[in-house]
Amino acid sequence: MNAAQRRTVQARLKNQAEHYNAAQAKAAEQGPMHLITFWTNVNRKLAKDALESGDRTIADRLAAHLNDFYRAHTQ
Repeated sequence: MNAAQRRTVQARLKNQAEHYNAAQAKAAEQGPMHLITFWTNVNRKLAKDALESGDRTIADRLAAHLNDFYRAHTQ
């Protein structure tokens, strides 16, 4: 990756971080369920993007984590 490509990637990541930070703050202002929905959607998108790239590791880890969370809070 050359310097121009690296700057483009860095700018995209910075914009994405700013977007997520603002969206998280807005969700938090609306209450805990909105914040839960925000993080659920972000993680689903992360898993979906990885699956579309042929990597199921993130989806498997997210599913396992959610299963563990469910089990920990239902017993």
